[in-house]
Amino acid sequence: TINRPEVRNAFRPQTVKEMITAFSDARFDENIGVIVLTGEGEKAFCSGGDQKVRGDYGGYKDDSGVHHLNVLDFQRDIRSCPKPVVAMVAGYAI
Repeated sequence: TINRPEVRNAFRPQTVKEMITAFSDARFDENIGVIVLTGEGEKAFCSGGDQKVRGDYGGYKDDSGVHHLNVLDFQRDIRSCPKPVVAMVAGYAI
């Protein structure tokens, strides 16, 4: 679950890192047969990248100061997963 309803579940580097970790844990857990990705709250599944975190000039930076959002890494993990991945969408999905 993307758990940032106060910003319509917009992601930032930390959010994407947490999703990658949770997805990897679920992928390799033999007790999990399907992965359901959802957003907290009723207003939006996910509104995309958090523009307030992005800033005006520097772009996204992860905890190590690297300029990237790494959402493409997460998308690749979803596409290559041997388990079914379902998006449970409520509200906006941009």
